[in-house]
Amino acid sequence: MKRFKLTVVPACMSLLVLLTILMLSPGSRMTFAGQDSKSRQTMEKLPSDVHPETLSRMPQANKDEFTAEEDKQAYDHLISVEPRFGKPVTGPLGGTGTRLHMPVVADAYRTAWNNLREKGGVEQKYMELATLVACRETNLELEWIAHEDIGTKLNSREAIEIIRNKQEPKGLEEKQTAIIQFGREMFEQSKVSSNAFATMERLFGRRGTLAITLMMGYYANNAFLFRAYDQHVDPEKKRPFPDVLAMKN
Repeated sequence: MKRFKLTVVPACMSLLVLLTILMLSPGSRMTFAGQDSKSRQTMEKLPSDVHPETLSRMPQANKDEFTAEEDKQAYDHLISVEPRFGKPVTGPLGGTGTRLHMPVVADAYRTAWNNLREKGGVEQKYMELATLVACRETNLELEWIAHEDIGTKLNSREAIEIIRNKQEPKGLEEKQTAIIQFGREMFEQSKVSSNAFATMERLFGRRGTLAITLMMGYYANNAFLFRAYDQHVDPEKKRPFPDVLAMKN
């Protein structure tokens, strides 16, 4: 480690220089103290039953907690496919992380999600749009934050703002309008109208319509999961739905 030599400097200046060195040093105690203070502030805002590491009532899963060989194999498979779920959590746990306490179920859900994206026969732009519709209709803030950027890039800012603000889908592509209308009816009505359903099958086919429906259902399932486990969003992220934020305040 590099040594700093202080020579013929008044005591007060020596202290000042030393403090400056400590403040500028990567990983210094003062830096960590600031981080700890920030962590404490976050913890103070969370309910007592929410883990500060996961921002959820559910802690992170660990392979050591499983005794059944089937669970261990499912855990290993999921981690091999998506290694990030095996790394220490430093933010919201999310849907897969929550389900990972039942590895067989978590692996099946994640496999189904990947199959819908890759084998559903629907372009990614429309799958992302369907995802955002489901997130908005269920006020699923965490997933909206995760998908907003890619959804905007593949579609348009106009389309995303129409979904966010629950406006009429005017001036959009026919397929975009159809997905928004279909999703809203599915979440807000007792059943989807015959007209909205027929339009979806005309534009996306039987397989594509089913894939979009199942993808929306996946995020609706996450919404219920997050309500049960009081999943919070990263406090550093901007909350996406002003009306939801107003209700909570």
